[in-house]
Amino acid sequence: MTTQAQTNQVVARPGTSLILRILTGLLSVWMFAIGIFKLIGTEPALVETFRAMHYLSIMPFIGLLEIAGGIGLLLPRFRMWAALGLWLLFFGGLASHLASATYLPMSPLSVAAMLMATCILYYDGRFRIR
Repeated sequence: MTTQAQTNQVVARPGTSLILRILTGLLSVWMFAIGIFKLIGTEPALVETFRAMHYLSIMPFIGLLEIAGGIGLLLPRFRMWAALGLWLLFFGGLASHLASATYLPMSPLSVAAMLMATCILYYDGRFRIR
C-alpha cells in the first residue's frame, strides 16, 4: 500500500545529479563573472551597450541580481528560486535585445542562459508541471 508522500516523490534518472551539478556550476560561474563586470562597470563595451539602450543607471542592479542568482544556484534550498529569477532576468534581456536590432547578436547568450536555467529547474525535481 502506498501513501500520498510516496506517490509524490520524484524518481531521479541515472545521471541526473551529474547533469544538475554541471549545469548549476556553469551557470553559477557565468552569472557571478558577468555580474561582477556589470557591478563594477569596467568593461567599456558593456558600459557602451547599456548606455546605448538607456539602461546604464540599472546596470549595477542587474549585476547584483546576477551575482545573487549565481550564489543562489549553489545553495540547494534556493536553487529553484535562483534559476527562476535568472530565467526571468534573461527573458527581459532577450526582449531588450530583440527590441533593439543593433544588439540582436547578443540574443543567443540570453537564450543559452534561459535554457540552462530551464534545465536546472527540470533536473532539480521540485519544479514539475503535472
